[in-house]
Amino acid sequence: MKSIKFKIWLAFFITLTVCMATMLVVTHTTMKKGFLRYVNVETINKLDLLKNEIAEIYTRTGSLELFTTKPHLWDKLKYKAYSPYLKIRADQRRNDGPPTPPKSKELPPKDKHGVGRHQREFMERLILTDENKNVISGRYRKNSDYSWSAIKTEDKIIAYVGYVAPSEFLRDVDKHFLYNQLRALSKISIFLVIISFITVLIISHKLVKPLVALSRSAKQLAAGEYNVRIQPQTSDEVGELCHNFNELAHTLEANEQSRRQWVADISHEMRTPLAVIKAQIESMQDGIRQPSQANLALLKDKTDSLNALVNDLYELSLSDLGALTYSKEVFSFNQLFEHTQDEVEVRTNGKELTLTIENNLNEQHKIYGDSSRLAQLINNLIENSLRYTDTPGQIKIWSAEAQGDLEFHIEDSAPGVNPDQLDKIFDRLYRLDSSRNRATGGAGLGLSICKNIVEAHNGTIRALQSKLGGIHIIISLPRWTR
Repeated sequence: MKSIKFKIWLAFFITLTVCMATMLVVTHTTMKKGFLRYVNVETINKLDLLKNEIAEIYTRTGSLELFTTKPHLWDKLKYKAYSPYLKIRADQRRNDGPPTPPKSKELPPKDKHGVGRHQREFMERLILTDENKNVISGRYRKNSDYSWSAIKTEDKIIAYVGYVAPSEFLRDVDKHFLYNQLRALSKISIFLVIISFITVLIISHKLVKPLVALSRSAKQLAAGEYNVRIQPQTSDEVGELCHNFNELAHTLEANEQSRRQWVADISHEMRTPLAVIKAQIESMQDGIRQPSQANLALLKDKTDSLNALVNDLYELSLSDLGALTYSKEVFSFNQLFEHTQDEVEVRTNGKELTLTIENNLNEQHKIYGDSSRLAQLINNLIENSLRYTDTPGQIKIWSAEAQGDLEFHIEDSAPGVNPDQLDKIFDRLYRLDSSRNRATGGAGLGLSICKNIVEAHNGTIRALQSKLGGIHIIISLPRWTR
């Protein structure tokens, strides 16, 4: 399997090579066409010398019949017109030295005038015609696309010189110039490819390095080493990925610790009543204790505690799975509050607790939900306050409307909760008394069930420090407005 580092390098390298090759081809083609156009213009401009010679003969003789009587005159004039140009190029080659020709090609042979094959071909395609473009000198070629340059005397057209623009370079020096330019461009391209190759290696290494660390750490994470962390080196997407990996590892580590704590807490919660039940039954079997009403009542109490714990676990597991059944309907919030008022008055009767209840809502304030589940929610909150509020103490319950939501408030007096513990009281099996003393009762599942019920009704639940000295719990439920 190819590594991502190799794939990144290969992608860069192929892209760069294709771009360089395309640039060379396009540049070569463009340069060749442009330079050929320039050379053709330079070559064709030499026709002015030839046209001047023809105009002088016409002025001297009054016609162009001389070209008919002397057929060689046309060739003589062509070489005469181009001889200064050829002489200049020859002098330049003697002074500067001839350019190095391609090793794979031989120079075309030249005639006695020093004219190469392409130059001869160009001059042979030159023709002289009269003002009606009837050929006077030269051989007209039917398949050639002629251009025409007029010859004038006293603003009168007396003849035309027809020519075919060369499709190849006429001079070797032009070919060599283009060859040298292409060779220099190729060298630059090769140099750029090498530099880019090195750059890509460095970049791919820096890009892949955190990914390699991620892969190695992921294997450690899969092996159960949840304390593994990666130090992000950048703030880009890769750095964000490393940060997300660390968040995942932290979450998995917290979940593993929670799972272990869960198993330990459940074992502890179930072991205590089971131990009491076992001890009572063994003592009755040994005759130490008699199956009296008091002893049977103790067994029933411990059995009820186990049953309550199992029921809480079952309810919590159903809510976690989303399988907790809800029969929702629209009903008045007052209906829920009145049930709460009756429930709390009965349960606080005979206890040294001062109860304050205040309902600020009316029959028009309705909610859409499961009244029995919401009653279970309220009962759990009341049970929590009754269990953990020292006597003598206070419990205050009231309702209100805030920003379109209906709120249920319940707060109690001491003991209080540290601010850093308020967010944890809704965690399952979390209890503020670390000794897990059963004197306070409960397994720490009630508030977790409350949170799940509230969220199933699209509401929120939060805990604050109460002005009475204990906990202030606020439940917000959306108001039914249809």
